[in-house]
Amino acid sequence: MQPDGDPADVQVEWGWFRFGIVLALLYATFTLVVFSVLQVDETLGIAVAVGGGVLIGLGVMVYVFVVKGTGDLSIPRG
Repeated sequence: MQPDGDPADVQVEWGWFRFGIVLALLYATFTLVVFSVLQVDETLGIAVAVGGGVLIGLGVMVYVFVVKGTGDLSIPRG
C-alpha cells in the first residue's frame, strides 16, 4: 500500500499542536494534584478528580467550539 503524497508535504497547524501540548501538561498537572489530594483525603480526592475532570472537559469544549470557532453549537432542527 502506497502512502498518499510525500511525507515532507505534511502541513502542521502549530496552533493546534501547541494546544495539544498545553492540554497534555494541564492533564499531567491535574493528575499530580489529584494524587496529592488523595494522599490527604480519599473522599476529597475523588471529588476533585470528578469535579476537575468535568470542568476541564467543559473548558476544552468551550475553547474549541466558541473561542476557536471550529464548530456550530446550534441544535439542528429536523
